[in-house]
Amino acid sequence: MKYNQLFLIGLVLISCPLFASEIYKCSVDEQVTFQDFPCEDAYDYGMSGFNTFDGWKYGMNILAFKKQAKARQLAVNIDTSFIYNKYNEKHINSNPDARTYSYRATVAGEYANISLFFTRQSQALYQVNVTFIVSGLPLEEKTYFYTSLVNHLTSKYGLYIEAKDYPINVDPLSKIFLNSLVGIEKVWGFNSDSVISLTGNAPSIIAYKLDYKFIPLLNQSIKETTQEIMGNTDKNFSMGAEIL
Repeated sequence: MKYNQLFLIGLVLISCPLFASEIYKCSVDEQVTFQDFPCEDAYDYGMSGFNTFDGWKYGMNILAFKKQAKARQLAVNIDTSFIYNKYNEKHINSNPDARTYSYRATVAGEYANISLFFTRQSQALYQVNVTFIVSGLPLEEKTYFYTSLVNHLTSKYGLYIEAKDYPINVDPLSKIFLNSLVGIEKVWGFNSDSVISLTGNAPSIIAYKLDYKFIPLLNQSIKETTQEIMGNTDKNFSMGAEIL
């Protein structure tokens, strides 16, 4: 019997497009199944040694996130849109393929949009993005809030490095004109797996963006997404390549 189970696990591993992903042993209608996504009641609350914004932990799965969201009655929305301002269980469970969930909160007296990002297949939290809306603040208040935010993060995560927050691939000439428009990106934990970055603080900035990323799971997200795209493309080609 044990050999049959081992053989079955081997078949699942071989046939699974994410060979390196965790395999979950689940019971469905009293039948044992093996799958590359969490079982219906397989709550994983993540790595206790790593806290992100609002207590969310890297590695926690979507099931655990939804359970905590329900307990806290958070007005969670799917993706980065904001439709509901109250907890809506039907909505939060309406799209099994969703991997980004968002809600709003007030932090130190300012409004913030929070988005949580989960890996494609293993459904593990790898990134939390917090956008502080400061467009309505007077310049002095906006600056003081930014300074207070930097001081708090520094006291918690240590020294940071910084660089101009220019758009990707901007050319040197453009930097001359953008110099007074872009902000500074500060990065904490740059030599660790958990990296925290803050962008903003230019006079024209309307929001400060705070990102928490766990690099190993970020790389896993890229890998899983790439594998899914390749798998879907291969399937489409096998079904319709004859008309090319």
